[in-house]
Amino acid sequence: MADKDSGKEKEGPSESPVPSPIPVITEEEKELATAASHDFEAGHYAPCLEKLHSLAKMRSNDIKVNHNLTVAKFFQSGCSRIDDMRKGLGNVCSQAHVNLSGGIDTLEDTDHAILFFNHAVILYHMRQHHEAIRILEKLFQIIEPLEESLGHKILLLLVETYLSTYQPEKALAIISYLEKQLFSTENASNKGTSETSNKDNKESNSTEETGQDPEKYRPTLHLLKTRCYLQLKHVKVCKREIKTVMNSAGPCAASLFLKGNFEFIRQNYRKAIKLLNSVPPSSDFLKTGQCVPVMYFNNLACIHFYMGKYHLAAYYGRRALQENANAMAELPKRKGQSLNNRHIKTLGMNRRYELLYNTGIQLLHAGRPLAAFECLTEAIQVYPTNPRLWLRLAECCIAANSTPSGAEPEGKVSGDGPRRGIVRNVIGTGPHRKVILSPGSSEYKYSGDGQSAAFPAATLEFASLCLSNALSLLPDEASHSSASRITARGSVSSDSSEAADSTSKQPGPGHLAAPPGQALKPADLTSLRCSILASSAYVSLSLGDNVTTLEFTKLLLAQTRLPGSLKFLGHLYAAEALINMDQISEAIQHLAPDSVCDVSVVLPVLPEHGEKQGDKSDAGQGEGHDGMEGHVAVSEYFPASIQVARATMLLNLACAHSLRSEWDKARKCLKQTCSMLPTSEIPQQALFLGIYIELQTGNHQIALQMVKKQQLIPYLKPSESKLLSIGTMSSFNNGSSSQGVFSSGTPNKRNNKDPWQK
Repeated sequence: MADKDSGKEKEGPSESPVPSPIPVITEEEKELATAASHDFEAGHYAPCLEKLHSLAKMRSNDIKVNHNLTVAKFFQSGCSRIDDMRKGLGNVCSQAHVNLSGGIDTLEDTDHAILFFNHAVILYHMRQHHEAIRILEKLFQIIEPLEESLGHKILLLLVETYLSTYQPEKALAIISYLEKQLFSTENASNKGTSETSNKDNKESNSTEETGQDPEKYRPTLHLLKTRCYLQLKHVKVCKREIKTVMNSAGPCAASLFLKGNFEFIRQNYRKAIKLLNSVPPSSDFLKTGQCVPVMYFNNLACIHFYMGKYHLAAYYGRRALQENANAMAELPKRKGQSLNNRHIKTLGMNRRYELLYNTGIQLLHAGRPLAAFECLTEAIQVYPTNPRLWLRLAECCIAANSTPSGAEPEGKVSGDGPRRGIVRNVIGTGPHRKVILSPGSSEYKYSGDGQSAAFPAATLEFASLCLSNALSLLPDEASHSSASRITARGSVSSDSSEAADSTSKQPGPGHLAAPPGQALKPADLTSLRCSILASSAYVSLSLGDNVTTLEFTKLLLAQTRLPGSLKFLGHLYAAEALINMDQISEAIQHLAPDSVCDVSVVLPVLPEHGEKQGDKSDAGQGEGHDGMEGHVAVSEYFPASIQVARATMLLNLACAHSLRSEWDKARKCLKQTCSMLPTSEIPQQALFLGIYIELQTGNHQIALQMVKKQQLIPYLKPSESKLLSIGTMSSFNNGSSSQGVFSSGTPNKRNNKDPWQK
């Protein structure tokens, strides 16, 4: 992408950046320069180099000649000798006393703009996008005195870099400016030609020499505008652009991928898959840097992910990773740190870490947290500044430690028959017969293995560190200033130039860069902060750090915009921490069932925002696109309804009263719990609590009948108790804590069939 027009010499003398003056250009030198430019434009690089070598002997101190010689050699090598190009560009800069490493601020002469532009091209292909943007934005400020062709290339490259960093608003502004420059100049040129028809021979010859035809830019501009509207999710405007692109470009790979992306945003998933299946195969990725199979399988994975088919999405994600590995294996092997044997467009072709990020999220939703953890730990090395990625790592650790590995769920029917239920074993016979009950909570208790929390492992200690990093990466707010007392700001680093570059510039006011995805908007940041605080409270509670749990729950409940489901979890976590600290009265204040009025997973809409759909972002599910129609499926999250949430509150409240020996209040709360839930959905913890209450109040026969029948006999209506059979409760896992308080579970996605699993 080096500037081809740089092969042409300007007429007339030019100022020299070196102390010694450059001789005036002779007619012979003009002819050589013009012939070399024509050969370069035609792709005849060998004769072009011969002429440039002859010209270099005549004008050894001319910076433009030496620069054009470097560019021509680079194109003759098939744009593959990148190190030689960078070395030659550095020699030219030394001759011109220009310091590329010193930044664009060292640019003083507009004649040196071509040097910085070519440097920006190399940075773009090396995926150092923000550094390239700094150079191009400076060149945009001085674009008026530059050559027209160079100015157009600067603008097009600036649009590409903006799109690569998810800044479509800025890209659209540059496209609008470029359209005015192209087509207003065309109109003015036509008008001037009609007024001076007797002098148009010279003007037409000049136009042929520059080779500027505005119409050749139209297809490219339509493609760029389509990509901008897709990132902005402007469906109506994008639909018109898509039609224009399909009519002009036809069913090529680029247009079909854009059309498929458009249908994906509209949630027409079947149609999107059909369009992807019609993409023609391509094998020229060694020159274009675009591997169609990788894009195809990755897009299929994204589509099936949003269709809720997480296992199938993970399968296509692994296929994309395999295709990416196969494509990288076909590239010429690098000799040390040399880049001389690879096409410049293949420098940024490796998409392994983006694919690992996607596959990790898909595996996490598919219920495979350990496999997801392995993928995300590799991705975090390249994208350490993404707070949402740190949260996903913590969620992998939470999911991996929620139940013991390989343990059989409590109450699962096995070889002992349907009577196993809450009965673990029966010892003795006759009057000496004794019944051993299974524990009221899971036997598994988390305990670390003593290794450092900084070591990447699927432990709750490492989850705490991940959540601390995620919270420290969020922008500070006055209302959350106390978070610094409990947040350890750990330093994370990466050797990747892409990762280092991603932290250098924010995409816009109020936004936070989150590579490799789009920047986090203010609504996303609010949702993410709530999810991080809820997860931090759960991890601290699981580690036995009750004081820190209360700190996090206070911060969580103090949020001005808090989803109802996370508010519900915050009260439960605070209550359990207080009970562990023997502060029963304070815990009961958090367990008021009437306070549960909302269990949604979306942020409440502020009055000043009205009913804008863009503000509805999924709490803690940041990978979803914040589209116009949304992807809210409340029934997939715990609690599924306000009634279930209130029943959970009442069950926890009954536990709290039983710890204070308030048996009548505990019995009343437990009876209300049973009346609010279907008989088949009453959790096993309620049965254990009922047996405990009856034993403590001296009703041994009733307690024994409850064990035999495995039903809450005194708490159910007579008609309901007759319908129950032995083993009804065996499908539920126990989730109460060791202190008898039943916790609702993690803030992760839950199965409605087992909403009480911790």
